[in-house]
Amino acid sequence: MWIILGLLLTLPSFALESFERLKNVKILKVLDKNIIFINRGLEDGIQIHDHAKLSQEEEGYSARAICLKAKASESYWKLYRIPYSETISKDLSYTLVGMGDQEIPSPEAKLRHQISKLGDESPEKKSETGPDPFSIKGDLPDKLTERDLIETVGPEQRKLFVEQALNQDQMKRDLKDFRVSLYASPFSRQSINNGQSYRLGARAGNVASKYRLSGQFEAQETQLTDPLTKEKVSTKTHQGQAQFVIHRLSESLSSLSLINYNSQYFTELGTPKSHWQIGVLGFTWHLFENKTWEYFDLSYIPLYDIRTTELFSPSGNKLSDKKNGLRHGFRLGVKNRLNELVAFENLLWVRPYQELSSWELDSGNLNLVNDLKLIFNLSGNLFFDYNLIYQYDKLWKTQSGLPASNTINSVNLRYDFDL
Repeated sequence: MWIILGLLLTLPSFALESFERLKNVKILKVLDKNIIFINRGLEDGIQIHDHAKLSQEEEGYSARAICLKAKASESYWKLYRIPYSETISKDLSYTLVGMGDQEIPSPEAKLRHQISKLGDESPEKKSETGPDPFSIKGDLPDKLTERDLIETVGPEQRKLFVEQALNQDQMKRDLKDFRVSLYASPFSRQSINNGQSYRLGARAGNVASKYRLSGQFEAQETQLTDPLTKEKVSTKTHQGQAQFVIHRLSESLSSLSLINYNSQYFTELGTPKSHWQIGVLGFTWHLFENKTWEYFDLSYIPLYDIRTTELFSPSGNKLSDKKNGLRHGFRLGVKNRLNELVAFENLLWVRPYQELSSWELDSGNLNLVNDLKLIFNLSGNLFFDYNLIYQYDKLWKTQSGLPASNTINSVNLRYDFDL
């Protein structure tokens, strides 16, 4: 097993992987028939016939393209879908997002079999017969005064920053393209009741450089047989999340807003019956990022916590205990692409609880979850995932007499597609 895994980890990258992101892409030259020459090539994992989207930080989704020719550090791309031609410019920087082969529409797929005359590979020279469409007019002042320096941090500049962060036109464009993942777990086992489960779920998220909206919902059910009574017992879990991100408010900072929902029935009682965590505004610090490390982030968001737990009274009646408070949500997120076939992802959430009445911080009530995932790309948009989840919830023990920790092992089959 370790030998096979070692071979997988050492496989070289031969193409731009589906949904891989290459940043700081520049257009070096524009040719006829919507062919562009960019500053990324074989060294970045680009191969001829790769299919990708071009996105721009300020304007969002700009075009779709197919690679016609790749060199060591440059490549030629045919733009076949350009919804926003004004966003194609040699003066802008782009993010190149890899797409799956099956996503190339017909007749654009036939471009792969065409031979294009790409011409000279040297940087494009300015035309002498007319004005250069990419020229930039000099707009710098001859000299700066003290007044100029004061105005740069005045109300108008602050208003400009807000407008850039909340650009409605770009938001509409960014929210057009969504990718959906459907997954099922033929095997899942958790430590609390030592039962084998099945799990179904769905995830969706848009592909965009600025405004990112994602959601997830999953249901898990475990069937057990009581060894004494031989009765069938069913335990159920439902989880959901919605998240909205404004990416890169600055070079290393993004906003974070989210809603979490959780419901778990280890017996006939809900532990919890419902658990909502609502975070209006938080922030993510991007600690490290390159071609291999898709992200290495630290996030903080205050969460309004609403939890309802079912209990039995001494007389045997079912009661509901509702508790509201504040949680400080800390998240450490890491995703690394080991090669074009294998990746791993880890999300650690630590959410200490704080009473709203006394503002006392309960350091033992952490609501901790660590979700480790090893991802294998089987073919195209078909994936095999191994998932190891560790949960710690103090209230399971204090309110329901269950162990305070739970470990879930599962294997998932997942399929991705675009809406």
